[in-house]
Amino acid sequence: MEISIAMGVALVLGILPLVVSLLWWWNDIWYGLPASLRCSSSGTKLPPGYMGFPFIGDLLSFLWYFKFLRKPDDYIDSKRRR
Repeated sequence: MEISIAMGVALVLGILPLVVSLLWWWNDIWYGLPASLRCSSSGTKLPPGYMGFPFIGDLLSFLWYFKFLRKPDDYIDSKRRR
C-alpha cells in the first residue's frame, strides 16, 4: 500500500501537536512536580511562569524579539513584568 505525500504530511501535522503536548506534560511532571513538592514542604513558592523545555526555555521568544522584531527592550520588559 502506497501512502501519498499529502497523506504523509497530514499524518505528520496531526501527530506533531500531540507529541509536543505530551512532551510538555511530561516536562511539567518531571521537573515541576518535584520542585513544587520541595517548595510546599519548606513554605516557599516558585516564581511565576512556566518551566518550559529544558535547554530550550524561552529561546524561541528570545530569538523572535532579538532577530525578527529587533526590539530587545520589549523582550526584557516582558520578562520583568512576570
